[in-house]
Amino acid sequence: MPSDLLQTKDLNVSIKKVKILNDVNLTFERGKIYGLLGPNGAGKTTLLKVLLGIFHPSSGTVLLNNRDLYQKSSKEAIRSIGGIIEYPGFYENLTLFENLDLHLRYMGEGSSYYDIDELLMLVGLHDHKNKLFMQTSLGMKQRLGIARSMAHKPELLLLDEPTNGLDPLGIKQVREMLIGEVLRSGTTVIISSHLLSEINLMADELIIMNHGEIIFETKNMKRNHPIYLYKIFTPHTMGRHILEMISEQIILQHEDYVEIISTLSKNEFMQFVAENKIEIASFEVNELSLEDLYLRLISGSQTHEYSH
Repeated sequence: MPSDLLQTKDLNVSIKKVKILNDVNLTFERGKIYGLLGPNGAGKTTLLKVLLGIFHPSSGTVLLNNRDLYQKSSKEAIRSIGGIIEYPGFYENLTLFENLDLHLRYMGEGSSYYDIDELLMLVGLHDHKNKLFMQTSLGMKQRLGIARSMAHKPELLLLDEPTNGLDPLGIKQVREMLIGEVLRSGTTVIISSHLLSEINLMADELIIMNHGEIIFETKNMKRNHPIYLYKIFTPHTMGRHILEMISEQIILQHEDYVEIISTLSKNEFMQFVAENKIEIASFEVNELSLEDLYLRLISGSQTHEYSH
């Protein structure tokens, strides 16, 4: 059974009376990659900053290994987190190698030249290790940011748009490197990106946010697992019954039918209907691409009643 590494409980963030995060409750298991999706302003970067331990929530709790991240005794816990959020800052007049060496010294981590060389090879920068940071491209800066976030071997890795500025080959290399890191070290990775196709290839689980709320979350999904849209024609009262009954699927209530977005296969769904004695006249099922799912949910969270 996989164990939980990180939990948020009733997490809220307000800035100047504007709600940025609203009652965010999430659980992250060890050794999984979580794709965090949502439009600009959804609250993704704020959530990552809170999970990184650098942005104190207005209320709620963040538990890492069952320890409150915002208690005074949590410095050791915070050291087990790595992240790249927004633009990675480095010393312009130091080489890539020297920047990583300085970071590890600052973190109090003993390191050898071999450790840093290995890290630079992992992110495809070893041939450029003696280049000054000011001489590097945007893509190289992003790679170095990823290397720094992984340098102290964190249990939790938080990456906000980590492939920004990378070419298709670089994006593929970062994807394969992160999947390999999870398999090798059991690291938990939370990655925010606008590249839906990459998230689909990389993530074990999906989390979609809008207006500071979690509007969709998968559980125990395998990477690149299909997601289905079930359109159920049922009496309106039965639609309300389904809304009350289902907790882990997304429900969109319409006048004379209900849409259910779920990872359940057709056979699993029919078993669920039979076990719960759900009255349906007929239903349709279609496989959703991640793009279709994303656009439907973002639209649905603004125009429909939904439950999750």
